Amino acid sequence: MLRAIIVDDEELSIKWLGKILSENDDVDVCRTFLNASEAYEYARSNRIDLAFLDISMPELGGMALAALLQDLDAAIQVVFVTAYDDYALQAFDLSALDYLIKPVTPQRMAKTLDRIRGRIRLLPGEPKAGGLTRDADDTREKLTEQEKRVLRLMADGLANKEIARKLNVTGETVKSHIKNVYRKLGISNRVQALQRAGQLKAWD
Repeated sequence: MLRAIIVDDEELSIKWLGKILSENDDVDVCRTFLNASEAYEYARSNRIDLAFLDISMPELGGMALAALLQDLDAAIQVVFVTAYDDYALQAFDLSALDYLIKPVTPQRMAKTLDRIRGRIRLLPGEPKAGGLTRDADDTREKLTEQEKRVLRLMADGLANKEIARKLNVTGETVKSHIKNVYRKLGISNRVQALQRAGQLKAWD
């Protein structure tokens, strides 16, 4: 099951979104937050697959939180939920999975969850509802040379910004490579990437 968080400074919005998501048996809303900084601290020590973020929040807004979350783990999928459509282009520049206008309807959420099913990749053999599993053989897609370099640097403990400097590329390029590595190895975070890389000898 996909682990999701909801971050919004309006409690009614959180309750409504949580109600819609509770009707889908392949998404588990593990925590909700009225404060974006608290959500970030939670994500630092807990695995999450999906973040539903309000854009306009005091102190730390949804755009800034999305960037922080993807620095933690490039596989985290972000869905922005907002009362305004002014930030749509900026949202997709951050590789957002979707951009929902409040009030979110169950029908619109269903389309978002279809996108999630198309993009999220999970560990082989992990029991899932809604077709969110993948066969172990599917994880053996070959990595490119640049993806192998990124994986080696991840294994050395380098953060995304340090990898970007080493390879003389942008941070967004590094995030893109990491997402491809996750997809090809069938995993969702750095620890799993290194474990799977060793099993599949991905950098040979």
